[in-house]
Amino acid sequence: MTILPLSGQKDLHLKDYIHKDYAQCLAANRLSTFDQIWGYQQDWFEAPNKRRGGWSGVGRLELPKGNGTLKVFLKRQEDHQRRNLRHPLTGEPTFASEFRSMMYLQKRGVPVPVPVFFGQRVIDGHARVILMTEELVGFKSLDDLTKDLFSSGKASVSVQRQILRGVAATVKKLHAVGVVHRSLYPKHLFVCWPVEATPEVAVIDLEKARVNWVTAVRTIYDLDSLNRRAAYWSRTARMYFFLQYLGVRRLNRRQKLLCQLILRRSRRKK
Repeated sequence: MTILPLSGQKDLHLKDYIHKDYAQCLAANRLSTFDQIWGYQQDWFEAPNKRRGGWSGVGRLELPKGNGTLKVFLKRQEDHQRRNLRHPLTGEPTFASEFRSMMYLQKRGVPVPVPVFFGQRVIDGHARVILMTEELVGFKSLDDLTKDLFSSGKASVSVQRQILRGVAATVKKLHAVGVVHRSLYPKHLFVCWPVEATPEVAVIDLEKARVNWVTAVRTIYDLDSLNRRAAYWSRTARMYFFLQYLGVRRLNRRQKLLCQLILRRSRRKK
């Protein structure tokens, strides 16, 4: 397995990545090469997004695997780049950036979808990228979960706090390895919540993620995004989450200032 950090390494070129645990399944379904996967006909799970001079779309597949099924999301894009520090002029395919982020975080114990296949080519002058990831079976977006439980009164305060603790722990772990998500909305945090058990929380949609070793930048940028989009959280829930994220029972002066900066940014953005 090749692990690529978010900066300081050479790009992948023609060497495809295939997760060793799924190579046999992909081969059995004739989806083990870039050309086979690129040419696969499917219905779109998310209609192709046409911008940046190209397009990017997502499909969902259920592949026979032994006595079961491998459920995956298949992302394909063409000429869909975004400029960054590594590629300031030509830009980098967004799925290539996402794959690198996923591998970086996976190695460091931050829960993310498992990459099954990754490959990129330049064909007739067009940059094509494939990223296949395992579906987070049993998970639900934090947005949907809190809409169902928090706003309806179905969840007690203790249950709400159990979920918020799990979310705070994962966001804290993300930031602890130096990564800022840059689009940390509740729909990008997926929760597996078995009743009366500690929830599992995974981070998705890492196309914009970057390494930034300035702690305050990571915290303010991401917690502002989460605060603005957390439509179903009460003020008490927001403060509880913040306390859990910081790992304290009461805010000191510096932490109060940090909280105020996040709130000011949220009000300005709204």
